[in-house]
Amino acid sequence: MHQLNMMKQRIALLAISFLLAACQAPIVIDEGSIAERHSAIVNGQVYNGHPSVGRLQIGMGGLCTATLVGSKTVLTAAHCIKVGSTHIFHIGGRTYSAAQAIQHPQYDHNTVINDIGLVLLSSAPPIAPSATAISNPSLGLEVTLIGYGVTSENGSDSGIKRLAKNTIAQMDSTRIVFLGSSGNTGNTCYGDSGGPAFATLNGHEVVVGVTSGGSPPCGTSGVDTRVDAFQTWLVQTSGGDILQGSTAPPPDTQKPQVLITSPQDGATLDTTQATVKVDASDDTEVTKVELSVNGTVVASLTSAPYDFAVNLPEGTITLAAVASDAAGNQGSAISSVTVASPNPDPDPDPAPTPAPFGHPCDGPADCQSGLCADDGSGDGKFCTQTCNATMNNCPQQAECLPAGANSYVCGRPQEAPPSAPTLGGDTKGAQPFGGGELVGSCLVAGERIVAPPFALVALLALALLRRRR
Repeated sequence: MHQLNMMKQRIALLAISFLLAACQAPIVIDEGSIAERHSAIVNGQVYNGHPSVGRLQIGMGGLCTATLVGSKTVLTAAHCIKVGSTHIFHIGGRTYSAAQAIQHPQYDHNTVINDIGLVLLSSAPPIAPSATAISNPSLGLEVTLIGYGVTSENGSDSGIKRLAKNTIAQMDSTRIVFLGSSGNTGNTCYGDSGGPAFATLNGHEVVVGVTSGGSPPCGTSGVDTRVDAFQTWLVQTSGGDILQGSTAPPPDTQKPQVLITSPQDGATLDTTQATVKVDASDDTEVTKVELSVNGTVVASLTSAPYDFAVNLPEGTITLAAVASDAAGNQGSAISSVTVASPNPDPDPDPAPTPAPFGHPCDGPADCQSGLCADDGSGDGKFCTQTCNATMNNCPQQAECLPAGANSYVCGRPQEAPPSAPTLGGDTKGAQPFGGGELVGSCLVAGERIVAPPFALVALLALALLRRRR
């Protein structure tokens, strides 16, 4: 580093008045030259976040860390400002010259109290500023330290942005102290001067401290100037160009995230019974998820899993899931699916085709004529038909036989015995013709066939006669 035209100073063992001597060794504020205090984070990591944090170049070689806290306002340490020198702010890959560089009027170079200052830029960087704390931090609060300095007492690796985590160990009305640098804990070193200590207050991330000094060797302790203690001066000096944090929790404006996971958008369903599954999440809490079908709410759930068993109409339909949180924010997801009619049986059992005369049958529906007969031969039923006794018009050489008063039907075809058949609608309860009403549903000329008692004798005689031929 280039040396500034100032003698290197070191105030050794300068006790901070607010530390308790009985339980804590005095903190030493190293007030060396700005060049020597070009600090870097100890036990930290290379970092590209927080774009509002940049490097402040003083004159020809001095370097500090600084933070954009307004459109043109840069926050840094008072000892990083050299009266009569140039100040150039490096941020976002560009450089911005200072119109003014101002130390706090009560900054004491010897005791390093009120070590806070502002650089007012000539033009505004296109980067969002970080908010500054307007309420006091607390002991044990976790902070994020960012700086461009070296990583060890005798290091030479400055100029790289690094980040470390620590917690507030001690504080008074204008200063806060961080202790140690081991494990997951880091601290500031030479060159981190002017850099921010970020913390979350009332739900907002704000700059709570500005790196001022610390005890050697690097990593032992770090001392920051409290930002909230100087808000009035910061606002007045910047002309109001300073972003302030809030004393109240931020309003919840984030919508829940919603996704219909099943059925997927564009899917085709072959049933109207479906389970619609929804994923919903929020930065606070999801209080309700509603499911709509074609614009009509059909179901609502107040806790996960958000699985809706629903009856869907056929056709192309729109599913919509709306999730709400406690603040009334709503997020939604929409999908379109097609609900098809249930598939018919691809190979249904065909209805039997009624059989012609002479074919076996079980009932009248099996026959084209609607007549199924049993001739008592034990060979089973067969399809018959009515006939004209005079013309004997039965096919397949069948006999035209009486089947009741003025009713005739064809007997079994070809060589079947010419006994008179019994007409019936089914096999159960079928009786030989004669002696009473025929069992079944066969109708001849629209009436149930009744066999008179004498018909049995006549038919038997006829059968015997024909067998003798």
